[in-house]
Amino acid sequence: MNGKNMKLGINMNFDTVKEDNPRFRCVCDKVDFMVAHTDPHHEPLPVSTEKTLAAAKLLDDRGIDYVANFEYQNFSHDATAPDGTEWVYNTEKLHRLSIPDEYIKSLCSSPHFKGVMYDEFEHAIINQNVSIIMASKGRLRKSVFPLLDGKDPYEQGELLNRQIGEYAAEIKGKGAEIFVGEHVFPVLFHTFARNGIIPNFKSQKESVTNLNFAIAAGAAMQYDTPLWTCVDCWFRLTNPGHSADEMLYNLKFADLAGVNDAYVESTAVFLDEEGNPNDYAKKFAEFSESGINRDRDYDIQDYRPEIGIIRYDDTYWGQGDPVAWRKMLYGNKKIKPDLRSKEILGVFHLITHGETSRHCFNWDKVHPWALRRHRSFMTMNSVAVFDDRVRKDLESLKLCFLSGIHISDETLTFVAKLVRENGLTVVTPKCFAPEEIRRKAKKYHSEIEDGKGLWIVTDHISSNRVKKKIAPFLGNKGEIRLTFEGGKEIRLKISQDGDSFEVL
Repeated sequence: MNGKNMKLGINMNFDTVKEDNPRFRCVCDKVDFMVAHTDPHHEPLPVSTEKTLAAAKLLDDRGIDYVANFEYQNFSHDATAPDGTEWVYNTEKLHRLSIPDEYIKSLCSSPHFKGVMYDEFEHAIINQNVSIIMASKGRLRKSVFPLLDGKDPYEQGELLNRQIGEYAAEIKGKGAEIFVGEHVFPVLFHTFARNGIIPNFKSQKESVTNLNFAIAAGAAMQYDTPLWTCVDCWFRLTNPGHSADEMLYNLKFADLAGVNDAYVESTAVFLDEEGNPNDYAKKFAEFSESGINRDRDYDIQDYRPEIGIIRYDDTYWGQGDPVAWRKMLYGNKKIKPDLRSKEILGVFHLITHGETSRHCFNWDKVHPWALRRHRSFMTMNSVAVFDDRVRKDLESLKLCFLSGIHISDETLTFVAKLVRENGLTVVTPKCFAPEEIRRKAKKYHSEIEDGKGLWIVTDHISSNRVKKKIAPFLGNKGEIRLTFEGGKEIRLKISQDGDSFEVL
């Protein structure tokens, strides 16, 4: 097997990792790794540890790597075990996962234990542990980390960066080889990756798969981490909420796009009412047995995007509606999104030929657009998103958007060099343009040549005027294009329903 081949996994509970369990039997010889859900807080620590190690022994015998997935903390306010073991850090104002040292150390005795996954970590941060709020009918409102009293999104973002760095160091310090996130919303990939947490984007679910990929791919490239994806069969409150074919094509996309590790959530959809493997299990086996890219000679670190977006990740994905999502950034009700936060939605709407929403990244928001039928794939021509401190990975770009609340001077200097020397076209508000370019810019829209390249300085970053100028960079409507080192190009013709594709 080539060292750059994608690894295939499955999400299932530790409790079902047994030879006589039909869920385990239908996948155990078809996976490279397992995302093992664990809920150890219901029993005394020695009992939960013993049960976990029994499952780990079976995985060791089978040669299956695994990460321990923790999700209970997102729903259980009190996660105190019967023997008094605390499984969450829980104070008057804070609530987050806390794993006893003994538990991790016991897992480290297993040669196939690779690390820890904090399920929906970014969701808990930006929505202030919303599941606990809902379960308590609004009585409990606790943040994951301490919040600022001020209203400055940049200061809050920098504080969160330090907090995540300290927390990741704490988890890894317990012995976990890797620390993986799992993101419901396509935010905080860069902040996590900067601090050694592997970006793990959702495919399917309520998401646009290749939009989430573009954001997470930039984080993995910029911070030199692997890239994971969770092919999630849930859609809102329904499981399965996606067809077996859609699941299959999401796995194929991950493989073609250079993703390192992909897994399906979960085996709950793999058996029929009689306990026999159904179409989901058969499609999963089909992919496992034949794959699509069996001798892949590239991965995400070989991705060479042609369209880039540079912005400070202020955690905005479109939140703020009458029902579910509070209008706030970083889970701080004092910090509200403004027009700078919303620019990226307009950029994606522009570069996807109008297919994504101007109001949100996905189907979570209560909005008329979200009444549309879900589709996994939308038009996109070799796109990646980078954060405000990117210093590399931009040389392949032909078009770049600058947006958001902050971009470092060093990054802006590097971008300006690429304009002059590489012929890069940059679309930007005035605040991010070099001083000499700003002086030449007119009130609403200017196109200013600079060396080999061009600055489009505009008050409306996704206007029709901008769209007309950059049309040659946007590719063909109905296609996904991915470009890699050495001139390798992958083109996918998206199906009418957006659930599958043809490799061109």
